[in-house]
Amino acid sequence: MSKPDVYILKNHLDGEEALDDAAFAGPAREIMRALDVDPGNRAVMMKPNVTAGAPRNSGIVTHPAFVAGLVDYFVEDAGVPVGEVYVGEATSRLTSQAQRDLGWARSGYTEMAREKRVRLLELADYGNVRVTPGNTVQLHNIGISRWAAAENVFYVNVPKLKTHNLGVVTLCGKNQQGVMIPVTERHLCSDAWRATFGRDDRRKQGREWMRVEDHEAWQRTIAHMHWDVFLACRPDFNVVEGIVGRDGNAFYQGRNFPTGLVVAGASMAAVDLVAAHLMGFKPENLVYLQVGIERGLCPPSIGDVNVHLVRDGEVAGVADPDRYRADPPFEVYRDIPADYAKKDLFDEYDPNAEDFQITA
Repeated sequence: MSKPDVYILKNHLDGEEALDDAAFAGPAREIMRALDVDPGNRAVMMKPNVTAGAPRNSGIVTHPAFVAGLVDYFVEDAGVPVGEVYVGEATSRLTSQAQRDLGWARSGYTEMAREKRVRLLELADYGNVRVTPGNTVQLHNIGISRWAAAENVFYVNVPKLKTHNLGVVTLCGKNQQGVMIPVTERHLCSDAWRATFGRDDRRKQGREWMRVEDHEAWQRTIAHMHWDVFLACRPDFNVVEGIVGRDGNAFYQGRNFPTGLVVAGASMAAVDLVAAHLMGFKPENLVYLQVGIERGLCPPSIGDVNVHLVRDGEVAGVADPDRYRADPPFEVYRDIPADYAKKDLFDEYDPNAEDFQITA
């Protein structure tokens, strides 16, 4: 079997440049042009990570300027009519329209969509397709957004490069929770808790009792769920926005780094393996990858992926991924006793702040 291909683009940014929309939009379009990504006469639906509704420069959400660069590629380079380019995300059915609008606006997507004349989709409003893919472990009958499942739609998974307090990384696999419809079935953190620990009172006690091995058991359960969703819905293409990466707990506790990275490819598993490697993780210390490898869904190691460098708008040849690993590596904060000692590494982000801090 041939090795999957993954492409990385690396720009060097200083702190001020990392705040510039062009630093996000330019690399997004550049890597897609270099790869000549072809949607095949289909409409395009991009699914960024916007679920937290955090500000655009928080490092928590996929930056809207990055998605704007993808829009420019599909419309101006790939020739997709602007009316057939969409950006989708899903919220709870109990979320009011005003709250939905606020989430899009707060993350900068309303402004971006208006400027680029693309439509924002509330995926939950369009129903689902039930999929029973077989060879699943935790989830067996999975509701998938009609937009992500449709054969006449080119589905692009656009996650953020960041860590997560349960999954340890939030990359393509975690981002696919957003195409699970109905939304009530995508609360995988809670579902994985119940599947791992049962319905008991320990959750009310917080995580102060949790040992590393307990947390890893919880990780293993949700990892199986993410790979089950992958079997039900394989993105047509994956592009990880790592222009500014974030560590910590995935939300308001963490650090932002101007990594200047884009990681892209058709193989979701290979893209996640490479992106995690660039963050400083390996299969032996990341349960999500271990599970994918055990199930035969993920390449066993970075050596089983053809990693290419995109430079100056062209594929510049095979890359040594170790040259582009984060130094220092990303640190995860799992909110368990084993991580309490490193809590001071991270900043508490003020969601009302107009700016954000990046670590050189």
